[in-house]
Amino acid sequence: MAHRQLSLDERYQIAALRRQGCGVCEIARQLGRAASTIGRELRRNQTVREWGGKRVVSYDSRMAHHAAMRRRRQTGVARRKIQGELAKLVEQRLLDGWSPEHICGRLQLELDVRLCHETIYQHVLRDAFETRGILRYALRFGGYKQHRFRRSRHAQRTRRGKHHIADRPAAANDRTELGHWERDCVLGKVDNDAALLTLVDRKSRYAKVILVERVAVADVAEATIKALAPHRATTKSITNDNGAEFQRAPALETTLGIPIFFTKPSAPWQRGSIENLNGLIRQYVPKGTDIDALPRWLPAALEDTLNHRPRKVLGYRTPHEVFFGERMELLRGELLRFGLEFSRQT
Repeated sequence: MAHRQLSLDERYQIAALRRQGCGVCEIARQLGRAASTIGRELRRNQTVREWGGKRVVSYDSRMAHHAAMRRRRQTGVARRKIQGELAKLVEQRLLDGWSPEHICGRLQLELDVRLCHETIYQHVLRDAFETRGILRYALRFGGYKQHRFRRSRHAQRTRRGKHHIADRPAAANDRTELGHWERDCVLGKVDNDAALLTLVDRKSRYAKVILVERVAVADVAEATIKALAPHRATTKSITNDNGAEFQRAPALETTLGIPIFFTKPSAPWQRGSIENLNGLIRQYVPKGTDIDALPRWLPAALEDTLNHRPRKVLGYRTPHEVFFGERMELLRGELLRFGLEFSRQT
């Protein structure tokens, strides 16, 4: 049976039973615990006071729980492997630019001290969260897959001059106005190879799909300008994530004359419309597809197909109808087909 520490609720019960005059064995029986556990709890966590010249011993559940938690924390500190002179040595080498793996290897080679690199990462975590130290800034983040720390200097540089999504106008957040777009890239087999730049209007869900030869800042910016060119007069804002292909936003903002808003890192729900659109596109372009090998008519076919498909969120109107304020008859007479469906049949 696994060892289980006494909880605060159990300590409340112990205090109540003690006030009723119950002995150690009776308390243990009612709690389903060993008598030795109850006896040790009363000895270690009892409160001793002087009252009227007499020594009074009592048991307070809250004080007992706090004392137990304090001892547990102290025990954890005492068992840490990196302490004293070893801690000074490890921290100095981190500040010298050594990686945790380098430090562990040299400790074993020179001092025959065996230490796991994960132990050093845990030491840096404690330094960051308990004392707000600077050790985390000494790590090289590029190869650290867990990404436990923020990329301090790089993140500060890339955040400069950006509009945060919290500053986005209410009309965009509430989807009450056309012209507020979300933007993303549907990647192919190779991340830096050809991709599909996708844009969607937040209110109407009207989509734009453009093929880009490379997922690079210049190519994505040029494709964005091309996609929005027919709608420049009504375009009011763009929202995208913090991908490298969307950096240098101020230059694009100047060209388009609109603000570009950035979501928080790892918060895809803040641009749910484009995530939904990309999911629809993945029906035709599964992950791992070589986008560069796809036919050049595919982006236009995807636009026609998705923009003329009724959407429940729009009251079963199509994005095309909502965006252009038109009413189309799609079911009378011969069923009309658009874009990708038509292309598949031909």
